[in-house]
Amino acid sequence: MTIKSISFDLDDTFWPLMPNIMKAEEATNKWIEENYPGTAMFFGKPDVMEIRDQLIKGDPNLVNQISDLRKLMFYELNVRAGYEKEESKEMARKAFEIYFKGRNTVTFYEGVLETLELLKQEYILGVVTNGNADLKVIGIDYFFDYIFSAADLNAHKPDPIMFEAVINKTKLKPHEICHIGDHPLNDVKASLDFGMTPVWFNEEKTEFPIEGIQIAEFSDWYSLPELIKNL
Repeated sequence: MTIKSISFDLDDTFWPLMPNIMKAEEATNKWIEENYPGTAMFFGKPDVMEIRDQLIKGDPNLVNQISDLRKLMFYELNVRAGYEKEESKEMARKAFEIYFKGRNTVTFYEGVLETLELLKQEYILGVVTNGNADLKVIGIDYFFDYIFSAADLNAHKPDPIMFEAVINKTKLKPHEICHIGDHPLNDVKASLDFGMTPVWFNEEKTEFPIEGIQIAEFSDWYSLPELIKNL
């Protein structure tokens, strides 16, 4: 089998997600506490999820537009706390700016950057992600020939729309594309069902949780180039 393109998931595949999300939220909440104490009173209360649910009910597309959803949540929380609408718009803009900076301050798993450098020499590289990481901000966008996010396509993995975009972009056959990710359903099974050749990033070195699927896997990024050659 000849692999010609490799598509990657981002969060929990290139870097662990939760540490930078937690730091991003901590920095954002601290700024809100210092500047909008009335809004900070809602932290940890049901109001936050109520607002989220109401926004999604009003516009189901926000499930995929997660940056827009977070901005709107900041705005609605501020309004509920009694602040004026114009002030709340500015608050939402600034709060999201602080959050997004932290969200894109990532720590790569060992070997990711070196491996991407090697793979770029032989394959067409791309990204298929449900998240809202900004690869230009992170500084690795130059590795990739295509980048598709849930926000771009208004869909999210495991929806086959996400993988169809890769086919349309590369003009390759599904089996000529290797998709790499950490999520057994969204990355592995979804791409396999679409006809691609998935590889599971198994950082925790656990058993694959979906029965009946025999899949190539790795936990050491330095081992990936050889693994792909042997697919």
